[in-house]
Amino acid sequence: MCCLAAALALLAAAPAGAQTTGSVQTVAGFRVPDYDEQNNLKSVLFGDFARILPDGIIEITNLKIDFYREGATNMTVTSPKCIYNQKENTARSDADVEIRREKLRITGTGFWWSAKQERFEIFHKARVEIQGARGHMESGGLP
Repeated sequence: MCCLAAALALLAAAPAGAQTTGSVQTVAGFRVPDYDEQNNLKSVLFGDFARILPDGIIEITNLKIDFYREGATNMTVTSPKCIYNQKENTARSDADVEIRREKLRITGTGFWWSAKQERFEIFHKARVEIQGARGHMESGGLP
């Protein structure tokens, strides 16, 4: 999630189809890809709607971020709403969040994420589901 900051800064700087009301800019149905130094796709940020406030705060509705490794999606984060702070490179929400990877699903309510610290915290009702874990636990191994 380290490059979400750059993706959202790009969104704020020149969103396609954006509208401005006063000093608040809005954009609907956006998709912002992020690439590493070798031009490999790292992530794609999607949102149904965003309000870009003058202080650099971005309110995102129906957030989805797909993360890629070796050209394939290896993790997806979704939340119905999120507030991103460009200055601090952090995101927070009091809404539900879901993180999906192969054979792993993490859900909860309320989260905070820091790009600089590469840290993601879920505040309430955190639940981790590991598909196929029971068989591995019975055999003494991990999935």
